[in-house]
Amino acid sequence: MLNGKGMMGKPVVAYDCGEQFKNIVDLIFDQENNLLLGFLVDEGGWFSNALILPMASVQAIGVDAVIVASKSAIVSASEFPQIQRILERDNILKGTKIMTLDGRDLGTMEDLYFDEMSGIIEGYEVSGGIFADAYSGRSFVPAPNTLKIGEDIAFVPSETADLMEEQIGGIRAALQTAGEKVQEMAQTSGEKAQEAAQITGAKFQEAAQITGAKFQEAAQLTGAKFQEVSQSASTNFTNAVVTPEAQAEFVLGKIAQRTIDISNGGYLIQKGQVVQQTHLLVAQDQGLLDELYHATGGSATNTLGERLSDTVANFGANIGVEQARGRRVRSMVFTPEGSVVAVAGQIVTPQVIARAKTHHQEQALLAAVGLTTGDSLKTSLKATSSDVGQQVKVGAENLWEQVKETASNLQEQGTQAIEDRRIKGALGRPVNRVILDRNDQVILNVGELITHQAIDTARLSDVLDVLLDSVYTATPNLSLDELRAPEPGRASLSQGL
Repeated sequence: MLNGKGMMGKPVVAYDCGEQFKNIVDLIFDQENNLLLGFLVDEGGWFSNALILPMASVQAIGVDAVIVASKSAIVSASEFPQIQRILERDNILKGTKIMTLDGRDLGTMEDLYFDEMSGIIEGYEVSGGIFADAYSGRSFVPAPNTLKIGEDIAFVPSETADLMEEQIGGIRAALQTAGEKVQEMAQTSGEKAQEAAQITGAKFQEAAQITGAKFQEAAQLTGAKFQEVSQSASTNFTNAVVTPEAQAEFVLGKIAQRTIDISNGGYLIQKGQVVQQTHLLVAQDQGLLDELYHATGGSATNTLGERLSDTVANFGANIGVEQARGRRVRSMVFTPEGSVVAVAGQIVTPQVIARAKTHHQEQALLAAVGLTTGDSLKTSLKATSSDVGQQVKVGAENLWEQVKETASNLQEQGTQAIEDRRIKGALGRPVNRVILDRNDQVILNVGELITHQAIDTARLSDVLDVLLDSVYTATPNLSLDELRAPEPGRASLSQGL
């Protein structure tokens, strides 16, 4: 939503050539259809027609300029009879008094607000009148279905005044929250706390069972394997929370807080060194990017906590923003791009709430009507305790299922990565036991080399773990001929001769 005053003098820029060639002089407003038809850019004179920019030709309205495709977007008003008639009537909005048909003074028109995409007028900022704010002397008149603008006064339906009354809030709302409401809040809070405790207890019990099972599983892995599992799980967790690209961006220029060793006996970086591009490349090649990320102060858990905090805050604001409906806006609410979500003095409608949600300004809207996220969420819970309680319960269960699913996916990824590394380490080595398939057919005999075919056959027979646990890793006391495969390698130099 944009205001008319903000459009005055704004430059018009042609996209094709990048040239600023006109400025907005005035708004062309159709009072019968409550619609902004376009902008006046040149008033014309005795021997020339006025030049206009039709709303349909506007590509974008930015903070600093109006963007059109080309200079040809500016046309003569004579090409649009409807616009020509409006310009001839020369209806002036500013300074016009607005009154209802039953004689109530709503104030003097100062500005209008319109939807920047459709051009629909949403309302008028007025000074004075029966709903004027005590501090600013302004109020907001929602655009009626019909508006008749006369020479001095614009008439609106009597129902318009009803739409300007604050339906919730102020002294009336304060009185509603006293006395029996305090008791109601305490009772509801107790019920919700008990329910939350039950859910939390159940989830902690479930988590404990899962954790116990995982620890038992981990305990079966000893020595290097356990360390491999832990490292893989840590890497996968970090990558799931902070993308490798974000980790790489974070570490460059940071100072390492500890030394990171690499497998060949050297080190990736020493404590106190500044991370350079060469360190980053080696870390990526060695699979140590997450190590470097943590060594330079990165924290996946802190990032996850911040995201959860933002999610909880946004979740509360998204539910509680409905409590702003019917309340009067005390201060302007803007989008990050600079357009208006709500005008000071405006009564919050479902349309305003939808706009706040679209631009993620729920908390700002709540603050503008004098509510906090906590207050509005409590009110929401009181108003529809059973329904909202059920929604929160379902939401918590769904969130828990998502966490479990994510953990399961991370575990599967880690398990697969470990298996792949074990296979690569086993290929070409002999086995120290006989490996049988389900039909007791020999896949590999003692001392035979592990091949890709043996890996695939063992996997099909569900004995891959047996095969990988049977790799002979000690330094063999064998002759060179005994260590050789029974046939020359396809890529050996002797084959090419």
